[in-house]
Amino acid sequence: MRSRPIRSVAVVGAGMGGLTASLYLAQRGHEVFLLERAKYPGGTAGFYTKRGRVYPTGATLTFGLEPGGLFASILQEVGVHLPLYSVNHVMDVRLPDRNVPVVASRAEWLAALKTSFPERASQVVRFWRAVEKTAQAAYLFAKARAALPVQAREDFLRILATMAANKSMLGFGVQRLRATVADALREFHLDDYGPFRLFIDAQLFDAVQTTSEWAAWLPSCLALDIYRYGVWLPQGGVPALAAAMADRARTLGVHVLFSNTVTDATYSHASNQWCLRTNRGHELCVDAVVNATGTRVTAQTDEPASGDTSASQVSGAQWGAVRVDALMSGQGVQEAWFHRDDARAPFAIQIADDAFVDAPYERPCGPLYITFHPGEAAEGDSGAPTGDHAIRITVSAHTRPHDWLSLPKAMYHERKQRYLQDMFERIDRRLPHFSEHIVTCSMGTPLTYARYLNKAWVGGVPLTVANAISRPRGPKTPWPRWYLAGDTVFPGPGMLSAALSGFFAARSIDPRIGQRAYKVNESANSLVRR
Repeated sequence: MRSRPIRSVAVVGAGMGGLTASLYLAQRGHEVFLLERAKYPGGTAGFYTKRGRVYPTGATLTFGLEPGGLFASILQEVGVHLPLYSVNHVMDVRLPDRNVPVVASRAEWLAALKTSFPERASQVVRFWRAVEKTAQAAYLFAKARAALPVQAREDFLRILATMAANKSMLGFGVQRLRATVADALREFHLDDYGPFRLFIDAQLFDAVQTTSEWAAWLPSCLALDIYRYGVWLPQGGVPALAAAMADRARTLGVHVLFSNTVTDATYSHASNQWCLRTNRGHELCVDAVVNATGTRVTAQTDEPASGDTSASQVSGAQWGAVRVDALMSGQGVQEAWFHRDDARAPFAIQIADDAFVDAPYERPCGPLYITFHPGEAAEGDSGAPTGDHAIRITVSAHTRPHDWLSLPKAMYHERKQRYLQDMFERIDRRLPHFSEHIVTCSMGTPLTYARYLNKAWVGGVPLTVANAISRPRGPKTPWPRWYLAGDTVFPGPGMLSAALSGFFAARSIDPRIGQRAYKVNESANSLVRR
């Protein structure tokens, strides 16, 4: 008996993966139901309101929006158009003894490397040349849209075609295919160079959820060097992109259901359909499901129809986050946002010290990441806030999520206070008097993420060699017509990767999607820019 054709699809989770899958499927005529437990789209790339002010849920940067970029081509294909602006001074990384300005201009970046790491400047530049070349190979592979693990003939052909067209470049990436970043640091005699390794570890911990000792070389190079392809941001920030994608989904006929949590999912072998029920009383019977939540769809012990949860259950190695949403005085922002030798404001500030993965539960792990949201402030010619008008800032760091979830109430609040104090003390050591300019603040923990996003972890699985190269998760699962998208499956963490995973899930359902995307002219780009 021939299987029932897939006409209707339920996409669970309106993050980048779920939004992208919904748009592609709706364009091909499928009836799509997009279910999201939150009030707004975007997931960890969304937003929420607090006391009348809008804060990003998590992600503040995205990549691939440059002319001819991968994310730009995805948005073009699904008909999403919005104003973008470019950012050159992306962040300052404050190390204990120096500041490293991370910029998009490749020439300026190589000069910054030499200035920031003068003790071994020539070795650092040689290392980064290898990073650049491997990043080019990784980006070419990503643009070919070949999903791993290879589960279809079309993916195999894409890989072969990309390798045939770019033999030397892809060969350079293949020679270190199973290497870690630490292996390359040793190769270039930089493994014992403390400041540079601290910088690399801080960048990787935010981008690929692990440090150089475990981070796979191939995807890590792209994460380290992707700034040099150009950083373009939507007007209104990342949440505006999610909102534009949700609006486009409605235009295409997608049934967008916010504040709907899936409470039950069962499969009928008689009808070859899934039946999903939500907390709002909706009951949907569809031909296929895309789980774009990064976790189990329901609270059942097992994912529907199988006791094997390996395809969707999140590894215990994942990280959670603590974040502080605060208002800071205009004077404080001016002091923190600039440093003495550079009058240009960075988009963000990263505080890197020795608080990495071996840190105890009583303190945040890894670097602190500070972003400013000055849209409400008066601006001078330089773009910096002026006067005493308080503006929004967000400070975030990693933490081990599971220990937060079972704490008694008193211990939970005590730990929050310790973390808050630790975060501000660490910032004050690099940005003196930072905390003195905080007007008001509130703190979120893995318990907060679990409450609003249904998962205590953020950022996807760490991109180790095993997760990224040896055993990557693909969109297909052991359950009939149940697919995965989001940052827990290939190609990994980040908004660009999550969107690409949504494309892979949609293409698994309807192969016509892949045919159109593979033939797209990469140089074409109809996004409007300022």
